Amino acid sequence: MTVSVDEIRQAMKTLARAIKTQPYGEQLWPIFERLERELKAAEDKEARLKTALEYEPKN
Repeated sequence: MTVSVDEIRQAMKTLARAIKTQPYGEQLWPIFERLERELKAAEDKEARLKTALEYEPKN
């Protein structure tokens, strides 16, 4: 299953609210950190694909 960058960002926003407002918020930090890593990986992947698709050989 593929998750989009927007879906990860939305999940992070929802989780951030829970961390700030819920008494158990601190327990959610490992999940938030995992989402941060997943977001970076997804953004890096998109950037690499964009670079490859924009490649123009020099003649």
